Amino acid sequence: MLEGSKPRRSWTRVEKAAITAQVGVDGATLFGVAQSHGVSRCLLKRWMAKYGDSNTSEDPQGPLLVPVVVTDPEPSGPVVIEVGLGNGRSLRVSSDLSDAQVRRFIALVEAT
Repeated sequence: MLEGSKPRRSWTRVEKAAITAQVGVDGATLFGVAQSHGVSRCLLKRWMAKYGDSNTSEDPQGPLLVPVVVTDPEPSGPVVIEVGLGNGRSLRVSSDLSDAQVRRFIALVEAT
């Protein structure tokens, strides 16, 4: 060992993953995180490649923003259609009826 040099520090996988996860959080830079833990930028880059960084983590520490497209929902089934008839009467029928079935219902209601 050279005089004045410090012994090498060994880091566990958990510690390496925790340190790499700090990059980018609240604006933390790779240089700043490396400096705060006493490691070189090259070493931190290698850890990030091996253990992932905060942007590729399976368990992100912050919110993940994903683009969303909102569309009007499709009807879940037949809807009710109201047909206005003479004398203020109306007939409500299901939208899945054929035109012929609706005409028959209208004829029955008008006949009474």
